Amino acid sequence: MNDSETSFRTALHDRVADQHPDYARLSAGAISAGSRIRRRRRVAVTVGVAAAVGTFAAGGVGLSQLLGTTAVDDAPLGAASAPSASASPSAATLAAGQSLDLGDGVTGQVVTNDEAKTMDITIRAASARSGAGTGLTIVLTGQVGAVEQVWSNGTLLDDYPGVTLATDGLQQGLAETAPVEQPEGWTCEWFLIDNKASCTAEDGGVAGLAIRPAEDYPDWSTSPDKAGPGTGSYITPVHGDIFISVQSGEGTTDAELEALAKSLTWIS
Repeated sequence: MNDSETSFRTALHDRVADQHPDYARLSAGAISAGSRIRRRRRVAVTVGVAAAVGTFAAGGVGLSQLLGTTAVDDAPLGAASAPSASASPSAATLAAGQSLDLGDGVTGQVVTNDEAKTMDITIRAASARSGAGTGLTIVLTGQVGAVEQVWSNGTLLDDYPGVTLATDGLQQGLAETAPVEQPEGWTCEWFLIDNKASCTAEDGGVAGLAIRPAEDYPDWSTSPDKAGPGTGSYITPVHGDIFISVQSGEGTTDAELEALAKSLTWIS
């Protein structure tokens, strides 16, 4: 190729450079960028695996979780890593073998769901979300009223999404059979696992009975908000280690409620 042809091609190349891509330069740039991407991915994979292995060695991650880690190459580069939908920002780490102090004398023993199946416990509630408590059961132990407060009104299901709550088998109920007989004119259906009965009068009035531990009696018998005229509740005297509270329902007057409480007869 002579000099004139070379000069002509160079001039033509420069003239159209701003109108058409310079494929030679683009190819070189793509190759260079590809090398950087591959290096970046190799580094990310190395760091990710090292972190996962370190966590596994510390006992914080199960083997199945470690093996379930997805490849970094599957995620688009440059995209911000989104927080896991299952993670709760306020949830603390939860692991089998832990003992939780839940206040009011209530403790929670953390076991795996498989271990829970072998225990004499009653499942009370289960989270519908996955997260810090997935695969784990918290067995609650303590005074019956306090335990009931924790599992029915507590925040454990929110604090540890995925967790199952249970109580000791002995805490399924305070009585194995109906402890009292209702007076004539009333029909009661018992739900002993929840220490409660639903009662209906012949005239359609409704009332509820609740079996309560004797240790709660001093509070109930002296509190102006829990029992007596105007509170919507009356209580029986203590019988053994329990007493009964009678709560008003639709169509029941205060006088009828008091009469029902005084007419309950202990079976044994």
